[in-house]
Amino acid sequence: MRMITVDTINGPVKETVYEPSEWDYRKYVYSPTKVKHNIRYYEIPCAFDIETTTISEGEERPYAFMYHWQFCMGDDVFFGRTWEELTNFFDWISYHLQLNHNFRLPVYVHNLSYEFQFMRRFFIVTDGFYRDIRKPLKALLNDSIELRDSYALSNMSLEKFCKNTPNVTHYKLVDTYDYSKLRTPETPLTEEEEAYCYNDVRGLAECIREYMQHDSLSTIPMTSTGFVRREYRKSYAKNKKLRQYFKETALDAHLYNLNRAAFRGGDTHANLLWGRQTVRGVHSYDIKSSYPACMLMDRYPMGKFFKVAPRTFYNRDMSEFAMLIKCRFVDLIYTGACGNPYLPLSRCEAVSKERVIDNGRIMRAAVVQCVLTDIDLRIMKAEYSFSDFYIAEVWASHYGPLPDEFKTTLMDYFRKKTQLDGDPESFYEYTKAKNRLNSSYGMMVTDIAKPKVIYVHGEYKTEPINIGDALEHYYKSRNSFLSYQHGVWVTANARLRLRRGLWLVGRDNVYDDTDSIKCRGDHRADFDRLNEENKKIAQECGAFAEAPDGSVKILGSWEEETPPEGYEEFRTLGAKKYIVRTGGHYYSTIAGVSKKAGERFFNEHGIESFEIGTVIERSGHLVAYYNDDQIHKITVDGCTFTTAANTALINDTYTIGITGEYLGLLENALAKRADIV
Repeated sequence: MRMITVDTINGPVKETVYEPSEWDYRKYVYSPTKVKHNIRYYEIPCAFDIETTTISEGEERPYAFMYHWQFCMGDDVFFGRTWEELTNFFDWISYHLQLNHNFRLPVYVHNLSYEFQFMRRFFIVTDGFYRDIRKPLKALLNDSIELRDSYALSNMSLEKFCKNTPNVTHYKLVDTYDYSKLRTPETPLTEEEEAYCYNDVRGLAECIREYMQHDSLSTIPMTSTGFVRREYRKSYAKNKKLRQYFKETALDAHLYNLNRAAFRGGDTHANLLWGRQTVRGVHSYDIKSSYPACMLMDRYPMGKFFKVAPRTFYNRDMSEFAMLIKCRFVDLIYTGACGNPYLPLSRCEAVSKERVIDNGRIMRAAVVQCVLTDIDLRIMKAEYSFSDFYIAEVWASHYGPLPDEFKTTLMDYFRKKTQLDGDPESFYEYTKAKNRLNSSYGMMVTDIAKPKVIYVHGEYKTEPINIGDALEHYYKSRNSFLSYQHGVWVTANARLRLRRGLWLVGRDNVYDDTDSIKCRGDHRADFDRLNEENKKIAQECGAFAEAPDGSVKILGSWEEETPPEGYEEFRTLGAKKYIVRTGGHYYSTIAGVSKKAGERFFNEHGIESFEIGTVIERSGHLVAYYNDDQIHKITVDGCTFTTAANTALINDTYTIGITGEYLGLLENALAKRADIV
């Protein structure tokens, strides 16, 4: 053992680092344990992490290898340099703690997907749960050590996880480690580098210890949404009628597929009229907690879906029914004023080759076949013309509000978030309430019939799933309580709320994204009118909360996010691709470029550099190269050591680009823009 100096929130502290051979099992063998589903877990906060080097220059394919690992058990941190040391260490732990399939040691890893790729050849993986291929949420090694993903648990970077969790003294050391430096298992580490390794696992273990104040390692959910789901489930259990309702409104395979086809996320688009131009005085308006507002204030399919004859659909007032409509448009043409064609190409079942696409949205098409909700159809009729409209089938359900039990729990989160906002001493509780408020929607749209991913004999496999069997299992399970169709209507309602704002600003719309609109000119009076309408509904639904300063925060209200004069400059090249200047500083949002890299580049080169063909070096976008090698020896910089499967991460360059079709549309928009300006 030896001592190193590490930084903590209390200042520099001398800490002990142990070698794997110095592990004293007697300190932990009598630790408390808890049982869940006949599996006993040691109640010891443990964390694991590795450090790697990536080699790409002169190589046909980049590869990476581990040169250092760190393991924290309780308050003790162990360092090692090779896989042989790690496998022996894990064997030693398993032997002395008498671990087996039914008696496990949980170990948290922040972003388990990365570490698992390096580890999986060195251990027998006997069990696990996988969100997708190469995305384990947990993995059981050698029938004894259960790795868990703390990133999925926290939904935060390790830096934020440590910062936002109380009683964490060993915070993540940021910007103190040069990952570009070539290191091997024989490369000596400086004390500063070792302190970085130490805090990564000691801080994570302290985060887990804090979770254990209210949970045990046997009951902590796998994901952050699990906490939210558990609280809603308790609320639903208070009303036994909800269980009966849940089963009566169950979806069969056909209805589930229709709901999946109708499901869309947020609405994000840039107006062609203002694309590729520097626009000044752009104002930004955001909806406060858009999805929670929809869940509290809007209507949802609350009865069993029944089939409706097309004649009935055409001739009867169906405004009190939520509907799924499988339909076909002929000679569809976008005629809206806001510059955001509503229908995405990706959500259509079939589209003719005779078509014009605006950044993924249908502007014109000879024939389009799709599945829509009644809300989507209402928007389509307002923004498109068409010569014919055919209905293949319609399913309807009575409209109504979500259960009171759901809305009560949701409002508890909103009130707590509102009351704690701005209080530094309550930052942890504020963050928790905010995250759980935002997670309330995500749990509603979990794919019930997603194919199962397994890991067998060192390889990932996807097991085909029978949708009917999956649905039957879901509706029979006592843990299930949410109706998938409600989640489909949350986003549909949110898109309608956004459209109401877009219809107000019209062609002044420059860019919009899910719950925000960036537009030319001062439209505060327009949004004030929307807010008055929203306020009346919010008061009826109780969708408001009082802040510490006495002000009342209303869900679903529009708030201006820019100074009175708007952005000094704004420029966009399509969805998820824009730059703003405010307070003399540039900020960018570009899918594929990190916020920091974008700010650094554009503050150096200016807004005119935000143009097609511009190359941003070290964009912060990491490209992953997966290498699935078996265990073998390599020699790097004179050091020979063991390695195997790995993930090489390359900080890639990013070239700003758009499709040729979109470029043509932008150029054609110049004449129209001249008329407006």
